Amino acid sequence: MNKVTTITENLVKDCSTDIEKMEKIYLFVRDEIVFDMMSGMLVSSDEVLTMGRGSCMNKAVLLKDMAKAAGIPSRLHFMEVRKEALEDLLHPGAYKLWPDSFLHTYPEVRLSDEWVSMEATFDAPLHEKLLEKRLNFGKHEERRNNSIEFSSKGVVGAQQGTAVEGAEPIFADDLLPLKRHLEEVPDWLAEMVPYLCDISSKWVREKVRS
Repeated sequence: MNKVTTITENLVKDCSTDIEKMEKIYLFVRDEIVFDMMSGMLVSSDEVLTMGRGSCMNKAVLLKDMAKAAGIPSRLHFMEVRKEALEDLLHPGAYKLWPDSFLHTYPEVRLSDEWVSMEATFDAPLHEKLLEKRLNFGKHEERRNNSIEFSSKGVVGAQQGTAVEGAEPIFADDLLPLKRHLEEVPDWLAEMVPYLCDISSKWVREKVRS
C-alpha cells in the first residue's frame, strides 16, 4: 500500500459521507503540505507527502490522488493565467524572466453530482501573510475576500482570479498537458527554471512568511 492510500484511509476512516471525507482531505493538503516553488515540479504524490511541501501542480495532483483513494471522482483542471498569479511569490529577478502567462493547475472533485474546484494551493499561514502584507492577491481590494475555507460548493483559489481571458480550459487525469506546455518554453528559460524556483523558495521563506 502506498503512502497516499495509507494516509487517506487514516484521514477518512471515521467519515460517513463524501463531503466529510473531502473536508478532511482538503484541509490536510492545504495546510500539511505547505506551498513552495519547488524546482522538482513533476514529482510523485508520495514524494510530496514525504517532503511536506509543493507547488500548485504538486498539491493539485496529491489532492486528486487522495480523493480517488477515498472513492471520490477527481480530475485536474489546467487554466492559463497571467504571471501576476505568482507576483510576490517569485524572487523579483525570477518574476522578470517568467513567461507572461503559464498553465496553472488545480483539482476538481465531484460532489453532489457536480464538478467543483477544490484548490488547496495556499496554506492558511501563507494566505494570512499575503493578506497582512498586502502581497499577491492581498494587494487587490476586490480579491482580498477570497476564502480558503472548505465548502462543499468548492474552493476557488486566488490564482484563478488571474485567468487569461478567452483561454480554453484543459481537463486531464495527469500532468501531460503541463508537460506539453513546458516543451514550448525556450530552452534557455527551461534550463533556468530549477534555479529560479530555488531562489523563489528562499525568497518566500525569508521575505513573505517571516
